[in-house]
Amino acid sequence: MMNPTSMTISHRRSSPLAIDKPTVMALIAASLLISETFAGALRYYLDIAGAPALLYLPKLACVVAVALEMPRARSKPGVWLVLFAVLVSGLLALLHRASLSNVGFSVFIYIPLLFGLFCGAYLEQSTRLLNWAIAFCLVASLIGIALDMFTNVPWKGYSYMMGDVELTANKSWAFGSTDRLAGFARMSTNLAVMIALYSLFLAAFLRSRLLRLMLYPVAFGAIYLTTNKSTAAAYLLTLMMLFLAGYRMPSAAAFFIAVLTGLALPVASLLLNIPQSEAYSTSVLASFNDRLIHSWPNFIDVIINEGWGWWGAGFGAVGSSAAAFPLAWLDLLSIADNTALYLWGMLGVFGVLLYLLLFPLLMRLHDRGSRYRDALLGIVFCTCLIGWATDVLEVTTATLFLGMAIAHALTPRKLERGQLDGTTPAPRYVGFERYPHRNRGDMP
Repeated sequence: MMNPTSMTISHRRSSPLAIDKPTVMALIAASLLISETFAGALRYYLDIAGAPALLYLPKLACVVAVALEMPRARSKPGVWLVLFAVLVSGLLALLHRASLSNVGFSVFIYIPLLFGLFCGAYLEQSTRLLNWAIAFCLVASLIGIALDMFTNVPWKGYSYMMGDVELTANKSWAFGSTDRLAGFARMSTNLAVMIALYSLFLAAFLRSRLLRLMLYPVAFGAIYLTTNKSTAAAYLLTLMMLFLAGYRMPSAAAFFIAVLTGLALPVASLLLNIPQSEAYSTSVLASFNDRLIHSWPNFIDVIINEGWGWWGAGFGAVGSSAAAFPLAWLDLLSIADNTALYLWGMLGVFGVLLYLLLFPLLMRLHDRGSRYRDALLGIVFCTCLIGWATDVLEVTTATLFLGMAIAHALTPRKLERGQLDGTTPAPRYVGFERYPHRNRGDMP
């Protein structure tokens, strides 16, 4: 006689309306990625329809998911320590005359990171659905570049008001006489970062080396068309790293140099004596020289002169929140153009320590494992390089993947996929063949 419990389980599995939690989380992540990919166009059309707030539904879904998962999360004590430090830093920002709007806006910016951190284990179980969503977003991004290049899209340069805050649907700007294409996205920088990360994620799951070798130049060409030089350079350097990813020592050296350079560049801006004219030239390095001459030294001067070098200005007093809810003294802190500088300005010495944790994160992701880990390795390395000259932590796609990477790195080895049932993990493939000398019968 059949056990009633097994009958109930069988009934649940056979129900066409049944949906599991990993699928729900993957759908939320997909909606977030799609809304960011089409952010510029969606802002325009939703404002025309009189419902601009609908754009934030995916982030609100992330908020709900995080709120439900946090009480049952089995995260490392270090995660809760970081969250507590951020809470204290938010209170510090209020003492530094920032408003609750500044702190709340920063929390909203980092919701994707928290979603990836607390719900990443579910996303790892739904990589097929996630791959389809990312592939759709990548193709849409390429189409958006073509439309922006050959037609006049209505959302380009459009701005609107939401309450007392002016929002830009799509930032229309140029480098010299060259238009910076943003496609369906809000900015060319966001579009370039999304194309880079989407292609790196998909490439890790392509079994055909030929398809990977076709995907990389297409993605690089699209990034080049956005004229975002920092992302283009970061993408090429990431591909070089993936070529050497089968060897631990060269990879470790690349990770160390990548992390240390991001920290050293703002320091170098205080030591180098570059002529002011270099910041206004039409050379390829003009924007980078502008950071060395103006952006980074001015940002550092504000933090030092205010006496915030140790503890930072506070969570909510640096970045886009300072631009969305401006205060006179926050003007120079709205853009850091460097991830290490951004974290230092916001959290002080603790922010620098958080930035340096990128190195052990990369080393953990470099350990042999699933294709999912391979995808996150390339993404985190590329994100680190982009962060040399960009506030990449405010790009929704980058923070989502970074949260997923941290969640995966914190997963105990014995609980990782492929090891639950004692099976041997699949061979690794990153940009090129991983561990070519082990592809025969000597896999551990």
